[in-house]
Order: sequence, then structure tokens, then C-alpha cells
Amino acid sequence: MRKAKLVKLIESNEIKSWQLLMSTFQCVYRQLEKGLADKEVSVSRFQVLFCLYFDGRTSSSELSRKLLVTRSNMSMFLKRMEADGLINFIIPKGQKRPVIELTAKGNRFFEGIFPAHAARVTAMVHSFSPETIRDLEKVIRCVSKEM
Repeated sequence: MRKAKLVKLIESNEIKSWQLLMSTFQCVYRQLEKGLADKEVSVSRFQVLFCLYFDGRTSSSELSRKLLVTRSNMSMFLKRMEADGLINFIIPKGQKRPVIELTAKGNRFFEGIFPAHAARVTAMVHSFSPETIRDLEKVIRCVSKEM
């Protein structure tokens, strides 16, 4: 009886959607990870570079919130990127807390790897309908509120 209830659960559209989202994510992530590894960059490092390149200066807490990682993990990660010369911590005039910005080296590095990454994404991920994009955004908003 118990198994029958669980089988019924996995047949629901919500659980099927979850399974599909997770499988899609894992498949795409692995492929992108392989492509970025050729450039000796992790997906996590790429995501930080992406955010800083397109969004500009930001705090480490804001960056960890955007990337859905803990601030302590982000702090260690950013220190390594600083040691590699890709980012700087600066304290803007009139502020007390540092913000992070890409260095010239970080900008050049990102500009060198992004076109190939974008091409891989384009080849793998077909364009979603506006409705699907809205649905995915709803999922993100819903889950983000719980974090």
C-alpha cells in the first residue's frame, strides 16, 4: 500500500517536472564544466566572473546571494581569485565594507572564455518559450525565498 502511494506521487506533474529539471541541469552542467575545464576554469569561477563582468562591482554577500552559496564558501573562493589576480577588493569612498571588482586581467580572461561558452550554451539549450521562461523564473523566486 505504501509503495502504491509513492508511485502515485512520482507520477504527478510536479515530481515529473522536478525530475526533468534536475536531469537537465546535471546534463547541461557536466557539458559546460567540461568546456570550461579546457580553459582551466571551474563553473563556480566562471559564474563569479560572469556576475562581476555584467553586473559590475558588488559585495561578497550580494554575490553569494546571487549564486546561492554560503558567504563563508564565497569568501574562501574570492580569496583564491584575488590571489590569481582576477579580482580586487576595494572600499569605495564613504563606505566601510569592501566590494569586489574585476581586474583588467579578470576582464581579459572572461572576454577570452565567454564567446566559446556562449556557443556551447546555444548549441545545447534551445530557446524556451516566454511562458516557460516565466515558469522557470517562478520556481527560482519561490525557492530563493526559502533560502
